[in-house]
Amino acid sequence: LEELDVPRVKSGGAGNKMMMLLQSSIQRDQQMAKTMAAEKKSHDCSNGMGGKLYIQDRGVSRWDTCAAEACLEAFGGRLLKLSTFLEFSGYEPETKPGRDCYTYLASKTNLDFSPGMAMLTKYNSAVNKGAVIEMPSQLGEKVIDVEQVKPYSNLCGLLAFGEEWNTVERRKVLREALRQAAQRHSPSYD
Repeated sequence: LEELDVPRVKSGGAGNKMMMLLQSSIQRDQQMAKTMAAEKKSHDCSNGMGGKLYIQDRGVSRWDTCAAEACLEAFGGRLLKLSTFLEFSGYEPETKPGRDCYTYLASKTNLDFSPGMAMLTKYNSAVNKGAVIEMPSQLGEKVIDVEQVKPYSNLCGLLAFGEEWNTVERRKVLREALRQAAQRHSPSYD
């Protein structure tokens, strides 16, 4: 956040954080529209950084994000996998739709699983669905087998942003800043 000069706002709940982001984005757009109308100027979202972000490297569940993601995207924002966003240079979501977003299809296994990326936690562990997992000895270790994790766990971190960040230029700035931050502190993906 320091790289982007974005203030940190503490709040509970992944869905609540995304709705705060959306509310801020809508209010900013409404204020800019009023200002531009009063000054008889055109609205140009590409000027200035503005905007708020929600960056989460810790695991949450799909039910924490699915409704909020739909609302955010309905107003021009995005929710992306943090791991995919950081990994690909020059990659833009429009070039390979779906690769950057979580999969919300019903499945008995986690369709977004990547071996060795996420840490096993008591929140993402499939121990409650009958998988054989030595608890707590495997907690905190990298997950190798998809059967170790719940099918609905978001294991790749997430990045949510409003419409004002949803341009190629702004995503490049965002990607570079997040990569710099990741060099200092690698995402946990737990």
